[in-house]
Amino acid sequence: MFKKRIKTEVVSANEYTDFSDRFMGDEKYATLMHVVIAASVPAVTAVGTGLFMYNNFKNAYSSTILPVNVPVQQPISEPVIAQIPSVLPTNAIAQPVGVIADKSLEMLATILDPVVQVLVAISFPIASVIMVGACFFFMFGNNEKAWSMIMNAGLGYVLIQMSPLFLEILKSIGEAI
Repeated sequence: MFKKRIKTEVVSANEYTDFSDRFMGDEKYATLMHVVIAASVPAVTAVGTGLFMYNNFKNAYSSTILPVNVPVQQPISEPVIAQIPSVLPTNAIAQPVGVIADKSLEMLATILDPVVQVLVAISFPIASVIMVGACFFFMFGNNEKAWSMIMNAGLGYVLIQMSPLFLEILKSIGEAI
C-alpha cells in the first residue's frame, strides 16, 4: 500500500494543445515569410553594425598620418671628441627642454589611441557576457554573488566607456603643468 509506484508519462505539448486559443485566423502558424524575416534580422543587424564600425574607424584614423619634413643634414667633416668631466658639479640638474617630451607624448598618444578605441569597442560584449553569466548564479541560489558580478560589470563598462575622457583630462593637466 505504501510502495505504490506512480508511473509518469511524458506527453508532448502538441498532443494536448496547439495553443490555438491565443491566435485568430491565419496567425496560428508561422509562414515562410515570418521565418525568413526572423532569421534575417540578426544577419542584417550584424552587417549594418560592421559597416558602421568600418566607416567610423576608417574616418577616425585617416588624420593620424604624420607628414615627415626633416631637413637633410650636412655630413660632419671633423670628428667630434666628447669630453666627459671627471667630477660633475653638484648643482648640475638637467633642465627639461620640452621638445622631445612633447613629441614623444604625442607619438605615444597616437600609438595608444587605437588600442584604447578597441578596448572601448569590446567592453560592451564582455560586460554582456559577464552579466549573463551572473544570471546563472541567480539560478544556483547565490544571489549575493550574482548582484556583485552585475554591479562590477556595469561599473567596469561605464569606466571603460569614460576612459577616453579621463585620458583627455589627464593630458590637459599634463600640458598645464
